[in-house]
Amino acid sequence: MVFFSWAILGFQQNLFSLARKDGALIFTLMAMSMTVSFLGTGSGAPTADRFFSSTLLHLAQRHLLVDAGEPCVHLLKDRGDVLLEISTILITHGHVDHIGGLPALLQGCKLSGRTALLEVYLPEEMIAPLRAWISALYLPEEGLGFPVNWIGWKNGVQIDLGDEITVTAHRNGHLDTCYRERPGADSSRPCDSYFLKVESGDCRVIFSGDLASPQELSPLLDRPIMLLITELAHFSPDELAGALQNASVETLCLVHLADEYAGERSEVKMQMEELLPKINDVILPEDGEVLDF
Repeated sequence: MVFFSWAILGFQQNLFSLARKDGALIFTLMAMSMTVSFLGTGSGAPTADRFFSSTLLHLAQRHLLVDAGEPCVHLLKDRGDVLLEISTILITHGHVDHIGGLPALLQGCKLSGRTALLEVYLPEEMIAPLRAWISALYLPEEGLGFPVNWIGWKNGVQIDLGDEITVTAHRNGHLDTCYRERPGADSSRPCDSYFLKVESGDCRVIFSGDLASPQELSPLLDRPIMLLITELAHFSPDELAGALQNASVETLCLVHLADEYAGERSEVKMQMEELLPKINDVILPEDGEVLDF
């Protein structure tokens, strides 16, 4: 069977399939299960060719934004009416390269004429300071023109997003290891950081966020995973391969690469393919790359 795709408003969607039956060509309309658009795949170190972390997931006719590193609002504006259509933003943790573009995104939604409710899921500890920051930027929530529902993650609790989509946040030790050791760190802060499981029907997608160790993903590796999007900034390819050795992963996407790996992307891809031969596809996506499933 041959699949045909078209591109519209920055997305690729399967339009129809072409098959041969009894010597005749049969056209069948296809429903796209999932589209993933990588807006920013860079690490926390700024570079000229990659933006901070942000991924747009189109699933069951809904748009979900995972992390909001800048300049996500510009990248979303380039995709038609997405700023009006995003239903949910999922923030893994409070580092600036994952959340720093959120105020501009809210302003972009306002200026684009959004009126629909926007739900923002994020670590509970980030809600009050983030809302205070937005207010300090002369962007009162009452004047946005649309309601924002701020919802704190509950570790391991499955959340129903509607349209048969669920998300579950699992706490990890990323901030415990990288923040508490810094001079001036507040030892009383919760330091909550999460990786996310998004599910809809047969689609099971894992977003690692930032991790202390790839072994933290172990609780989610007991079932097949359609897509695993994981960072490669805080551990080596060997360590990641060790954690995934017995996992059933269809597609592995490596983002948020450390400097030592960012310049050797082809070598990293080949290494992971050799270490994890059971994975169908290993992809190191470029900013702006779109994957259809």
